Amino acid sequence: MSVPAWLDELVLRAEGPPWLAMGLGRVPEAAWLLPDDHREAELAERRRLLRDRHAEVVGTLPGTEAAGEEVLELVRAWEATHRPDLAAEPSGGTGAHPLEEAGRRTQEDLVLMVRREGRYHLDAAVLCFPSHWRLADKLGGSALAIHGPVPRYRDDLAERVDRYLERLRPDVIGARRNWSVHDRPDLFAPDPPTDPRPAEPHEVGSRFWLRSERQTLRRLPRTGAVLFTIRVQQAPFDALRHRPDVALALADRVAAQPEALTEMNGLAPHRAVVVPWLREIAEGTEPARP
Repeated sequence: MSVPAWLDELVLRAEGPPWLAMGLGRVPEAAWLLPDDHREAELAERRRLLRDRHAEVVGTLPGTEAAGEEVLELVRAWEATHRPDLAAEPSGGTGAHPLEEAGRRTQEDLVLMVRREGRYHLDAAVLCFPSHWRLADKLGGSALAIHGPVPRYRDDLAERVDRYLERLRPDVIGARRNWSVHDRPDLFAPDPPTDPRPAEPHEVGSRFWLRSERQTLRRLPRTGAVLFTIRVQQAPFDALRHRPDVALALADRVAAQPEALTEMNGLAPHRAVVVPWLREIAEGTEPARP
């Protein structure tokens, strides 16, 4: 089984409070986008969603066209410099908004945060691969509003995020990762599971997917909007058999963090089974599977 390299980028700190952190570093321009071997399949899925579920995956408020055009120029310029083989590819269709055309070229979802009324608001997005949220519920909302369901976001992160957005320079690309757990490998996953059946120990490895969003932020030089990219990457829990260090760190984190965060991560109904399973994987003591 292939073990993804992005596991090394996960931050699984098991100490708190605070339990939430921005965790932002910087990446060079060459590492802004991450085209990989999944590109053909993921772009095909994006085209399908843009065709069949357009209203669910695209949202644009009036006045965001210039910022969308700037994003499209940035994507094309990045391809020309760092992946000229991709620059020659057609977009596969042109939407009414330039952000949609850009979103047809990237494995990343693209979100525009626009400053108005003294705060940054989510005013346009191509969101094909949401992780348990819906664009229609967030469009037009401030950073505080769109993070409303995140436990303690207002207390621990809201001011720091707002300051970061205000001070971000066009020559800086910030990057971070989060993580969650899904019980299906679907990339388009707007809805959380309802009343999930608690897992049995023998099915943890095949039932759950460790899902990570690699997020970047950069300011658009002309319009001043902030572009937020979201690249979803995931691996079955079985892959952690080959990374006992990550399995142990994840077990420690889930065991230590508050229940509200475990619920947000998607593991609340399963914590009593998943944490021991991860520890057994880390220690090499997992019993034989039936």
